[in-house]
Amino acid sequence: MQRRVFVVSLAILVTTSAPVLAAEFWVSQTPETKRCKIVTAMPDGKTEVMIGATSYPTKDQAKAAKTAAQDAGQCAKKKAE
Repeated sequence: MQRRVFVVSLAILVTTSAPVLAAEFWVSQTPETKRCKIVTAMPDGKTEVMIGATSYPTKDQAKAAKTAAQDAGQCAKKKAE
């Protein structure tokens, strides 16, 4: 009985934590404004397009890719206020 409870609890833990461990980030651009942002869902290619060739496993890596895209002129930089 205890073994069954353990196995069921472990299965619940694995299924609920898997999406968190598989988080991905993309750099997305709105074509009309050329503004880029970091998103957690893959851009659809119509209203938003993907900048770069891949997703990034961490938000920090996505931020670095966004900065590189801004430096390369692919994304509009924020205006200084």
